[in-house]
Amino acid sequence: MASPSYAKINLYLKIGKKLSSGYHNIQSVMQRIELSDSVTIEPLNEDRISVESTHPELSSEENLAYKAAVILKKKYKVKQGARIHIEKNIPLQSGLGGGSSNAATTILNLNKLWGLKLKEKQLIELAMQIGSDVPFFIGENAAVVEGIGDKIRRIKKSFSINIVLINPGFRASTKWAYSAFDRQKPKIKSKADMNSLVKAIEKKDIKEIANNLHNDFEPIVTKKYKVINEIKTNLLRNDALNALVSGSGPTVFGVFNSIYEAREAFFKIQYDYPFVFLTKTI
Repeated sequence: MASPSYAKINLYLKIGKKLSSGYHNIQSVMQRIELSDSVTIEPLNEDRISVESTHPELSSEENLAYKAAVILKKKYKVKQGARIHIEKNIPLQSGLGGGSSNAATTILNLNKLWGLKLKEKQLIELAMQIGSDVPFFIGENAAVVEGIGDKIRRIKKSFSINIVLINPGFRASTKWAYSAFDRQKPKIKSKADMNSLVKAIEKKDIKEIANNLHNDFEPIVTKKYKVINEIKTNLLRNDALNALVSGSGPTVFGVFNSIYEAREAFFKIQYDYPFVFLTKTI
């Protein structure tokens, strides 16, 4: 069975202190977007997991989907095999959570395929072992994500936001971004407020959402990659209400008042950068 494996954006991201585990406490508002990979999982006649992808780099045991399958198989002593195939559309190491999404989609599908009947709480505990973005993808709605990604409060009334997504065609490592953040400890002044953002999402108030977009990683990433400020300026010049780096970058998204403005901006910018997507949150 083939399933869409959606990307995400961070509408808000505040980074707290580093814990002894190496993880950081975070406060984030995350939402899935229509841009997606496709994950197909089939039973394998042998007692092993195999993974392959349209992106050759991902056909390896380093793949998060592979790791997720192995952890699930081991923990529940499953004596069946599975073949995982990932059709990749989400750029790698782009701040859009593609690998985490693939891992969560794999867990959800293997839970069905192997008849494990695990509840969301158990699935989230498993997801935590793979990476801090994985638990978010176990559910569907937008969410406030706190702790080390393990505390998830779903926003019930989330709605569709029109977005133009721009990736400059290179990767940014999350590990690098966190260590640079710890080193530089940037002074971040922002009027953005997470609770106001959540209220704005519930009220479907796009202007207020745009006013409260925030990402602690942004000063770090823009300092290293000058093109990011240029992308933001380009989006704002083309009527985006606001623009922000997603996750640890380098992808930037612009939020638009309606599909018409978003489409207009997309047509103007689509050939300026390697990856430009017209999409929306789901």
